[in-house]
Amino acid sequence: MQSLKLHIVGFPYRKNIEGHVSEFLSDAPGHGMTLRPQRNNEVDVHAIRAYDWEGRHVGFVSSAELSAAWGALQATGRKSLRGTIVSSSIEHPCAIFECMVPDDYTPAVELYPQKPFTEWTYSGPMLDFPEELDALDYMMDEIDDRLYEQHDWSKDDLHNFILLLERFTHESIYDISSETNDYRRSLLTRLRDTKIQALQTLADELNMMSGRAGRETSGGCVLDFWTRVIASEEMRKSLMVHQHQYDAEKVEEELKLFPDCMYYEWLRDRQHFVSKLFYKHIPREVLWCFVSGIAFVEMKKAIDLTKQAKEREEADRQHVNVIMTGQNASYIENHQ
Repeated sequence: MQSLKLHIVGFPYRKNIEGHVSEFLSDAPGHGMTLRPQRNNEVDVHAIRAYDWEGRHVGFVSSAELSAAWGALQATGRKSLRGTIVSSSIEHPCAIFECMVPDDYTPAVELYPQKPFTEWTYSGPMLDFPEELDALDYMMDEIDDRLYEQHDWSKDDLHNFILLLERFTHESIYDISSETNDYRRSLLTRLRDTKIQALQTLADELNMMSGRAGRETSGGCVLDFWTRVIASEEMRKSLMVHQHQYDAEKVEEELKLFPDCMYYEWLRDRQHFVSKLFYKHIPREVLWCFVSGIAFVEMKKAIDLTKQAKEREEADRQHVNVIMTGQNASYIENHQ
């Protein structure tokens, strides 16, 4: 048997310990904990709840480690994992859960299948890529290059790497694509392998920020960002030139065929739409096509509504006959 450690997050958002998170985390090390899948989770069907020693639902397994947790469940053949809380952090509210798993344990493969998304076809126009996301590829490459040189780091090199990592942590929260999610997972492992204490703290923050807890902590900024991408006049300007080149009805029919009925989720519940997209693990190119299609259809609908309103206004104006009668000028509205 070997030990498996998992990060448990989301404590500040559980009503069972609301207002007592710091006290809970201070007391938690040494106590038992049980992890159990939550199949009816509306956002992520792979979510795994964490229950404390009193049987209270207090958190979730970090999204970055769900594959590891599901692999452990499959390896043990159990419906839940029982273990111990070995440490906790109050600054970045999280706890480390440890349990024993078989020696042949491996993380679950393809927890979020991508084939249905890569097989989806799109023929509409594309939005301009936002500046907020454009620099992430550079930062990821730069982080990789510097990590390879860590054994030769000076104090200044470490300081500059920390600044770069902090910037990536806070800006990558906007990117909900599978590439960035996968990169964060691999980066977490590499940061912890360095054994550099300053990087362990940043790894915990990256782990927290990249999951549901981080998005909730961000005060809705992620939702606001993607809503702006989809619905703002600024982002739609790049689509205006295409309004007569593409068939909006055809594009909408393609959107309706997007896997897991995600277009209908957009129409039904825009408030939680972005969170559900994040947990679908969608490739960036496919995701951007999908978002561009939504923005194009929304733009066309807005243009059509404006056009219809003007046509009604013009029709009403034409149907008004004004009759002048000598010194006693008056008018009669005659809608024919």
